Amino acid sequence: MRKLISILFVVLSLTTFAQKFTVTPNGLRDSEDEEKNYIVIEVDGLTAKQLYDNTLKYITKSYKNPEEVLKGQIEGDYIKFDTYVPEMFYYSNSGAKMQIDTKYTTELKFKDNKVRLEIESLDMYHPNSNTKVLFSGGIFEGYVIYKKNGTLFKEEAKQDIENYFNSVIEDLKLNLKGESEEDNW
Repeated sequence: MRKLISILFVVLSLTTFAQKFTVTPNGLRDSEDEEKNYIVIEVDGLTAKQLYDNTLKYITKSYKNPEEVLKGQIEGDYIKFDTYVPEMFYYSNSGAKMQIDTKYTTELKFKDNKVRLEIESLDMYHPNSNTKVLFSGGIFEGYVIYKKNGTLFKEEAKQDIENYFNSVIEDLKLNLKGESEEDNW
């Protein structure tokens, strides 16, 4: 019984306080409020300056050339940085799995106890043909996730994109708190 209560508590805490993106025909949206194209990460007990500093540490540890990915910053208030992900996912097209590379820009704004995260630009494409992955469109416009009428066309691509960005959020949350998987040695 105790085990069941523990599992229930973990599941409820993950779903109740989940700060996640979902893929919609209009792009990445807050899973709790699809009108928002950003999420707010709650981090209790830390000032905006501490969150900013922890983010800089995260970028420094996560990127080969952190000074090159930083595109803008205002100390204690704002950071913008670029990310390139080769083979972020594979898009099934007429039975063939097409490699999709991704470039995106993340914008973070800091306040005491919270960080606003927005994926400001997102470019997903097949590297050999430069055919783009589109959240919504006609099937001759590119690799689409949703058809023009709003019906889901590629469930697997939708899930892969959500899984990637939500794992980034989880990793960022750990680092914002001053924790990370790398610290467990």
